[in-house]
Amino acid sequence: MKKLVLLCACLWALAAPLRALAGPPDIVVVRILDNGVSINAVITRGEGKSEKIAFDSGGNDKRLTEASEGYYKLFNQLYQEGYTLQSTFSDHGLTTLLFVKNQ
Repeated sequence: MKKLVLLCACLWALAAPLRALAGPPDIVVVRILDNGVSINAVITRGEGKSEKIAFDSGGNDKRLTEASEGYYKLFNQLYQEGYTLQSTFSDHGLTTLLFVKNQ
């Protein structure tokens, strides 16, 4: 039994440096501004690698549906690429979402 525990500890110790060599995870930052009429989102995958998308927003059923479908397309695209939501924060009407790629 002691040999098994020692073997497991050695394997775990050998695997730890491999995780460190993997480097930082891929991230995507999404900043969203909803002004009540439209939603503007900037998706940043790195410096100089940003794209802007916009879709309608508002209080009636049609605009609520358009906003919901716009968010769905945005988040579904990121999830399909292997990203998961890591963190969110809001400040002065802007919402920032941090997505991290599963490794």
